[in-house]
Amino acid sequence: MRKLFTLLLILCVALAALPASAERENRTENLVYDLQPGEVQMIETGDISVPERYSGIWFTTVKGHGMISAGNILVTDGTGVCMDATDGSLVISCGNIDHMVKGNLGQLKVRDGGFLSLTGGNFLTTKGQGFLVDEADGSAIRMNIGEAECKGPFGMMAELNGGSTLMLSAKKLKNDGDYGLWLTIRGPGSGSETRASISIDELEGKAYALNLQQYNSGYYSVLRFGKVTAEDIALWLMPERGTATDILVEGDINSGRIGVRLFSDNTIKLIVLGTINAPEAPIAVVNMSGKSGVGVNDKTQGILAWRIIPTASGHTVMLEKNNEVVESDTTEVLERAIRYIIRAGNTDQASFTLKKADGEEIRYSFGYPVACEGERVLVEVQAADGYTVTGVMNGEGEKVPLEKDENGNWYFDMPRGGGVSLSAVIEPAI
Repeated sequence: MRKLFTLLLILCVALAALPASAERENRTENLVYDLQPGEVQMIETGDISVPERYSGIWFTTVKGHGMISAGNILVTDGTGVCMDATDGSLVISCGNIDHMVKGNLGQLKVRDGGFLSLTGGNFLTTKGQGFLVDEADGSAIRMNIGEAECKGPFGMMAELNGGSTLMLSAKKLKNDGDYGLWLTIRGPGSGSETRASISIDELEGKAYALNLQQYNSGYYSVLRFGKVTAEDIALWLMPERGTATDILVEGDINSGRIGVRLFSDNTIKLIVLGTINAPEAPIAVVNMSGKSGVGVNDKTQGILAWRIIPTASGHTVMLEKNNEVVESDTTEVLERAIRYIIRAGNTDQASFTLKKADGEEIRYSFGYPVACEGERVLVEVQAADGYTVTGVMNGEGEKVPLEKDENGNWYFDMPRGGGVSLSAVIEPAI
């Protein structure tokens, strides 16, 4: 980490030394630089438009440091941006990469503690695939882009090895080919960590949105998505036991077949603040031979969701055997172990207190009030001065009033699939 800060300091000093320019010249040929050890290179240019079979920017180094500031990049047949560093640093800031007939949007490779940074606007290729990311040996890659759309095997294929770090932020990653994001992470098994910190507002793959594979110990991944969409499998999760993965989906998961596919002994934390909607299996579990299961305890898996739409047969969790999704009695315990988030609409006029049927405070999982299927939840509403509570409703669109028990408490029993959203009926006090 200290080495990374040193590289960033060098580049910041280099950026300050760049001459002020009223207008940057456009280019009709690509930028190709192979920096030598110790060399520092700073380049400013306008838009780049290159002929067929050429990349827009080709930037490589061994123990050198380079920075490029460019405008929009037009490449008809080639890689938009290629960055390759060994024990050095490369930083590229560009506008849009657009109208690519074929080829990759970007290719980033770093080794031996090197550092790459790519900041850009929107990236589009009509026939080629997206980004290929390859890093190892304590290196780091930082990407901050707008929308990326492509059509190929991968929207992004990233492989992290040996204590490296990937920091990715994107508004949208969409692939009309197979995989939206294929992420493979291998820890070194020597105490150092391989990390992935990813934030994508919209993730979409024609077949699979996310394929996550994690091997060996010694890493920790945090993945955040706004919404996830796929035709076959939205989230395909394969982390080995002994690794740690946090996945947060702030919106909905929509898939034509399977919402979340995972193995029964994975170590994973999945929080879905919206709805999981997949007609064949919202959650498909493979290898149901062990005793651990979805949401049974935080040491194995924790799955939270606001709502899961059951299948036509009424299941939220299905078993996958021999690549086929089947119904099984063994999934009932998993269905009842999923924790459903309770939405309670606190306002200036009223606030909610949720309790279990025995009167104890409702439990929280990862900061959210939750209840499992079939659990009874008591609802108390505290009205502000000048107001009185006349009822409590449940629902997002069509709202249904909650019942009162013999003690005058409003209550509900968490239904299969969750989807509880509470609001209070408030009237001015007389």
